[in-house]
Amino acid sequence: MLYDQFVFFKLRIRCPQRKYESHLFKWKDEAILDEVSTVEAKVLDLVHDFQSLSKSVTEQIDSHKTWLQELEVEMMSKLNEHMSKVAQSMDEATRQFKEDMHATLNSNTNTTLLSNNGPVHNFASAVGIVLAIACLYWKLL
Repeated sequence: MLYDQFVFFKLRIRCPQRKYESHLFKWKDEAILDEVSTVEAKVLDLVHDFQSLSKSVTEQIDSHKTWLQELEVEMMSKLNEHMSKVAQSMDEATRQFKEDMHATLNSNTNTTLLSNNGPVHNFASAVGIVLAIACLYWKLL
């Protein structure tokens, strides 16, 4: 700042004002205008770069969004396939359990003994129910 004042004072002494100039230091105003136009050009370049970057980022985001949607569809199809396999295996396990229980009950029970002995019948029924619950619990794990 002090240097600028010194230069101003020095030039004022050396350079008298000319009649066609609007003021003594017109060249300084022109230099400032040139600097402003240079800065304005740089700002326009930055705006252009920002718009280009914005467009690029938007395209990248759209690309990732599309990729995520495709991935979601693929994962849902795999999940549905896995769930159908689980449902089929549960149905098969239930069918096998029923067959095993019927075979066990038919082979181990004697209907004449169970009909004649009330407490034995109750005990066998309780054991059958406990076994059925245990097998069902084991199959579901």
